[in-house]
Amino acid sequence: MLQTVRAFSAWESAVELPLDPSGSAATDLLQITNIDGLGPVTASINTAPFGSLDGDSYVGSAVGARNIVLTVKPNPDWATWTYEALRQLLNTYFMPKRMVRLVFESDEVPEVEIFGFVESNEPQIFSKEGEIQISVICPYPYFTSVDPVVMSGVFPADQPEPVNAGTIETGFQLQLDYASGAANNYLQILMVRSGGLVEALRVLSDVDANNYFRMSTVPGNKYAQSVAVSSGLITNLLSILEAGSVWSVLQPGENVMSIGGNGGDMNWTLTYYNRYGGL
Repeated sequence: MLQTVRAFSAWESAVELPLDPSGSAATDLLQITNIDGLGPVTASINTAPFGSLDGDSYVGSAVGARNIVLTVKPNPDWATWTYEALRQLLNTYFMPKRMVRLVFESDEVPEVEIFGFVESNEPQIFSKEGEIQISVICPYPYFTSVDPVVMSGVFPADQPEPVNAGTIETGFQLQLDYASGAANNYLQILMVRSGGLVEALRVLSDVDANNYFRMSTVPGNKYAQSVAVSSGLITNLLSILEAGSVWSVLQPGENVMSIGGNGGDMNWTLTYYNRYGGL
């Protein structure tokens, strides 16, 4: 069950209006009476006709932007906050075309956030209830956990065992640092799927006292880099990835992952966010 919604304005000077911890829903100055657009976003399924056969061929699918619509009812106390004062306060958070961050807390999932742009802010100024309907367009449609999951260990004794608690595949960031023994100059990151299918990313990269390796499989932010410890100089490794390398992601549930190298011990740090298709 959804418990709390918090909005964060793009304007640093926006006035905060926290809830009274000793109050009740009936005394809240702003009451959310309805929220639309929290379920899974409808996917666009793309198909192409075969020509001389019945049916179509599946050619891909995608999920578009999320549209969250909040219905807010001002509940003035007529001492400090009048209806008009509350409406003007909402304008500092939900002015059309401005970015807003929404954070949701519920009983089923941890604290999640989503970013969007205000499409409309329509008050019913002359109605009895005075409700305000706010539409927010979120280009990235998935809810993302506010806090990342961070795992660490030492290769080869420890191997990552990430569990994606979300309902959507999620990319990850991995960093490999020199620990002891001989330097590594050949790395492989493996993801073992059901049926024995192995997805592998292999690259020639030094992990030694002078360099560490980092990579990201997050869609829209993929990279593989060698970083100099002393200067922070970054060397892009995309052009020398072994042919057939796969940018694996973490599927919902348990994932079997393996880190490999041809040298001594390496410290590894795995970071990812749980993502949810709906609340």
